Amino acid sequence: MKVETDPDRVAELAKEREESNWAFRRFLKDSDIPSSRIDASVHALYREVAGQIDCTKCANCCKKITPLLTGADIKRLAAHRGLTVAEFTSKFLCKAEDGEGLMFRSRPCPLLKDNLCTVYDVRPRDCRSFPHLHKRDFVFRLMQAVGNCALCPIVFGVYEALKRELWHRREW
Repeated sequence: MKVETDPDRVAELAKEREESNWAFRRFLKDSDIPSSRIDASVHALYREVAGQIDCTKCANCCKKITPLLTGADIKRLAAHRGLTVAEFTSKFLCKAEDGEGLMFRSRPCPLLKDNLCTVYDVRPRDCRSFPHLHKRDFVFRLMQAVGNCALCPIVFGVYEALKRELWHRREW
C-alpha cells in the first residue's frame, strides 16, 4: 500500500475527505463489527503504515499538539535538563486549557530542534503513545483519530486503509 507522507498533502486530503471520515466514524460506532476485529485491523495497518513513515521528516505532532504532562513526566524532563521541577515548570509549562494538569506553553514543542526531540529517551507519556493506534478500543477514540487524520500521515494512512478494508464489508 502506498502511503502519503507529506504532512501538507495529508492535511489537504483530510480536509477534502472530512465528510467521509465522519461518516466512517458513524459507521464504526453503529456497526456490529467486534471491537477486537477493528483493533486487530488497526494494529496491523499501523505496523504497515508506520513502517513507511519517517516521523523526523514531519514532526507535526511536536509542532501542533500539546501533550498533557504527568508529574512523573515533569520530574523526568526536569532532571534530564538539569533543572529543578520548579525551574522546568516556570520555564516551559502552563496550566492545561481545561485546568487539569500542565502542558507546554508554546508550540512547536520547546524541546524540538530540527524536527528531532531533544529529550526523546525521556519524552512525556503522551508523546510516547502518539499516535495512539497501538492501543485497544479504537472505536472509543474515533473523534481523536478523525482529528489526527489532518495532522499525522500515519493516522491518515491507517484511517484511509481501514475505510477501504471495513466500510463496505459486512461479513462479520
